[in-house]
Formats: sequence, structure tokens, C-alpha cells
Amino acid sequence: MQRSTTWCVDIPNWNEGRRDDLQFEFPDGLAQWYHHGGDDVSVKRLRIWYKQFSITLLPTKGLSVLECSIDQTPLFWEPPVETLCSPEQLDLSQGLLINGEKTEGTAWISQFMGGIEMLGLDTWGMNYRDSEGVLHVLHGNISSIPALDIKITPGSDTTLHICGVMKVYDPIALLPQQGQTPLWQVTKTIELRSDTNELVIDDHIVNVSSRSAFADWGYHVQLRPKDGCSYIIPSGHIEERFGRPVPSDHHIWKRARNITEREERGYVHTQLKAEKNLVQGLLLYPDGSGIGMRFPHAPYTMVWNSCGGAQSKEFRSADDRENILIPKPWDGVGPEIGASDLDHGRRVDPAVVQEHLQPGESIRLRLSFTPLDSSQVLTWKQDMQDVERNAYDDDQISAIASHVWETALHEIERLKTYCDRKAFITCVRMLANHQGRVFTCGVGTSAVAARKLAHSLCCVEIPAMFLNPADAVHGALGAVQEKDLVFLISKGGGTKEIVQLIPSLQAKQATIIGITENAASTLGCCSDILLHVAIEKEADTFNMLATTSTLTVIALFDALAIAAMQVSGFTKEQFAIIHPSGAVGDRLLHKH
Repeated sequence: MQRSTTWCVDIPNWNEGRRDDLQFEFPDGLAQWYHHGGDDVSVKRLRIWYKQFSITLLPTKGLSVLECSIDQTPLFWEPPVETLCSPEQLDLSQGLLINGEKTEGTAWISQFMGGIEMLGLDTWGMNYRDSEGVLHVLHGNISSIPALDIKITPGSDTTLHICGVMKVYDPIALLPQQGQTPLWQVTKTIELRSDTNELVIDDHIVNVSSRSAFADWGYHVQLRPKDGCSYIIPSGHIEERFGRPVPSDHHIWKRARNITEREERGYVHTQLKAEKNLVQGLLLYPDGSGIGMRFPHAPYTMVWNSCGGAQSKEFRSADDRENILIPKPWDGVGPEIGASDLDHGRRVDPAVVQEHLQPGESIRLRLSFTPLDSSQVLTWKQDMQDVERNAYDDDQISAIASHVWETALHEIERLKTYCDRKAFITCVRMLANHQGRVFTCGVGTSAVAARKLAHSLCCVEIPAMFLNPADAVHGALGAVQEKDLVFLISKGGGTKEIVQLIPSLQAKQATIIGITENAASTLGCCSDILLHVAIEKEADTFNMLATTSTLTVIALFDALAIAAMQVSGFTKEQFAIIHPSGAVGDRLLHKH
């Protein structure tokens, strides 16, 4: 340890320091440069204890954070990979066997360890060959380039800095060849802040080449999950990574159903709410505690949710098919963020732009993590809500309206493709020719749709009334007689208040017309006529608020009412009798 007015610990470079263990003491802390048994003999790891912090870093992997505990609370996952090879041995252009098929440029997976890793800088996304046939490897090479000139220095009495430098000479190679000049230089500073209980990652990327270039940076963050935990970020729009419907529980992490089978889900977030170009994220545990995180407002943000895959043969070496590359489960949750689209599908947020850097220009990226107790979680959530409330500009508010309308239009257009025309026509003819009464029944927003249907039918001289399901089981069912038509509406088909009416309606020999998205539900199976309505997504961020589904049901009901009106021969003169008031009555009764 060098001593001066302050102090500094110099850590040997990755291929120096051949001793297995070196220790360095400093005020309030201890650093250990050590060899992990399974790693290549040249590879050393760096473990640091400082006040309430315990952190392990990977100097040969871009000084990535392997693990960190603050006040004995672990922040990051237990990685699925256990050992590291030498950068001299790792060829990122090589392919692994993925489900038995060799896929070039995927060797990075065999070294996937970090709780947080910086990715890029040629590409941070998926491996591909461009139009000129040039290979771009999975997640780039910055996270596999050895850090040099690592120093541990105090920032203040409450802050410790660990700093290292990575230089990128080639889009794929990790080490420079003779005569090469660097393209990028990344100075990584890791801060342990005892006053705020934070781990801070500060990356400074400089274009050191002689030409303009795009710094295609990214981060892969894997926080420590617990069954039932949820990762929350303030965003205005969510899409499933591959375009599938977004489930209502997309933010919840669950254990793998089979520990040997890897499950992976990704949800792309846009219209993020940021303060000073930083987005707040919260990993919320079932006991009320959590991990708070701040990260750059990036063009691409996806929450990655993975589990299972221990001892799986999904990933294998092309040279040794029997070798298990991933011995432990991929149990992790957290954001993947980057300067471009992960899958090159042009799904970046148009409101966030990453510019090319001219020679000598730079960008700075900062992330922070802190464990939270239940009271701190409430404060953190309040801060996120305050940012969300204050972050919307006029264009963003207008974009929300457009999204709601476009989602509704999409679902109503879809209704034409799957509506059971035979059931619809049967229902229309029954309404047009029916001499008895019609009842509609639903709970919540389904009740709103049910009341609308009853009113629309009355407007075309088909007597109908809304039957309150709570009153129905306390005697109001007496209004229903044999052969009356009863519309029962339940999105899932199992609503208790609706299902409990079915036996009585069957005993009265009423005709049950069910409206549900689940044909296999109790309502679906017990309906005399089933009108199936199944949307892909509600309009709200969480896919929970009955918006699009209600509008689609109402659109179906409007079609029923208008078709029944025309089939029954309902006239304008009849309408004038029952609708004498308002603008409609004025048009019908007076000539203009």
C-alpha cells in the first residue's frame, strides 16, 4: 500500500501477481486479491470488505460486480456459471451448442457471472451478421476485457472508490495485437457509500479513435430474487419481448416449475419516467423489504425475469457435448438497458436518443443500488410516484390517449376474426322474435356493459332490464320466468356472484346467454348460447384495468342491438314514441 496525504492500494494487473493470495489493509477495510479454485490459474478475483460492505469484483471481466452485500443483505443473484477462463483463451466469436444447434458468436454465455455487467461497445445486443457479413458477437466484448490499473482510494470518510480502466481495440478480440491503437476507453469507478448505504457504478466511456463512432453500450443487471417478488419501474407502455400478450403478473418473479428447465421472460418498457435522466426501479420482496435502483434513461429498457436451468443441456460446448456449462439455476430478475434495440427490431423509445461520439467526446453512465427496509420501501415508492406525476409532458399525455384508442381499435377489429357468427345470429333472431323479457347481469365493469345492453334493447322495443346479482339471490330472481333470456357477463367465467345464479336459472328453464373470454369456465360450459370475447391486452400499463375488454363487449352488444332492431323491422316512428326527449327526440318529432 502506498501512503501519501491520503492513501491508495494498487491491485496487480490480471496476468501479474502469480501468488494465490495477496491482502491489503486500509482504514476501515481489507482487500484480498485471490484465486478461485475453478478459474484459470492466471485469473484473480478481488474481494473487498469496507464498513458495512462486502463486494467481490471480477478484474478479468471488465471489473464486473460478481456479488455485493450491504449490512449482510445480498443485492445480486447467485450466478449460474462458477468458473472463469483466461482472456487469452476466450474467443467470443466461437459458437456454443444451443439446444443442439451450433450458434456462432455465443461464447459469452459460458462466462455469464456478473450481478451487473457493462455490455458493448460494438453491440450490446444479440449476436448477428450484418448485411456485409460481419459478425457481431453476443453482448459485445467490453465485459470480458481485463481491467488495468486498478486502484482503491478513499473518496471521503464515508466513501471508497475502486477504479479500473478497460481499452477496446477490436469489436471481438479481448487483448490488443501489436501495433493496434484503441477505439474506446472505459474508466469504471465503483463507489461504496457508507453514509447512504449505496453501491454506485460510474462508467466513463471515451471515443479515443480518430473517427466518429456509436457507443453501443448496455447493462445486464441480475438482482437476488425471492419467490413472489416483483420488479417495478415507472413506464407508460409495456410489450412482451417477442410480441406475445403481456400477462397481468408480468412483474412477479416465480420459481421454475422444473429446476432443470430454464424459463425466461422479457418485457420491454417505453415512455419511462425519469428525473435528471435517471430511472428509479424497485425490487419489492414479499416481506415488504426491497432493493432500490437508479439507472440511466436508456433508448431500450427491458425487465428480464429468469429461473431454472440447473444442469441443463440447453447450452453445451461444441467441442465437448457432455460438458455441462451451466451447473446452477438462472434465478435472477432485473433490467437490461442499452443504447440500441437488444434484438435489432427497432423497438427503442423514440423519445430517448443516443448520439454518435466524435473523437475525444465521452458519455457518463451511473447506476446505484441500495437495500431498503419496509419503511424505506414506502418512501421509495412515494418518490417514484412523485417523479411519475411530474414527468409527463403534453406529448406524452397525448400519446397515452392514442395508445388507449389504438388498443381499443385493435381489439374491436380482432372481434371480427373470432366471433362465433352462428351463435351471434342465433342470439339476434331470439331477440328479434322474443315475446318475453330480457335480463342482463354482471359485476363491476361487466355490470356497466350489462346496463348498456339493457338500455339499448329497450330503445329498440325489446323489453330488457338489468338484474343486480346481489338482489337476484335475495328474491329478485322471481322476475325471471320460463324462456326468458338472461345475459350473464363474466370476463373469466367464474365470477362467484354470476355463477351462483346458474342453477336457479336452469331450474326456471331460462335461456342463458354467456359472455366470457374463457369457454372452458363454469359460465362457458353452462351457457345455452356462448358469445366468446377474448382480448389480447387491456389498455393500462399493468394489463389489469377493465378498459379494452369492456369496450369490446359493448361493441358486441351494440352489434346485437342494431342487428335485432333491423331484423325485427323496428321503425323510426316507433323510436319517436319511446324517445320524445332530447336532441334525438327533437329530430324525430320535428321537421327542420
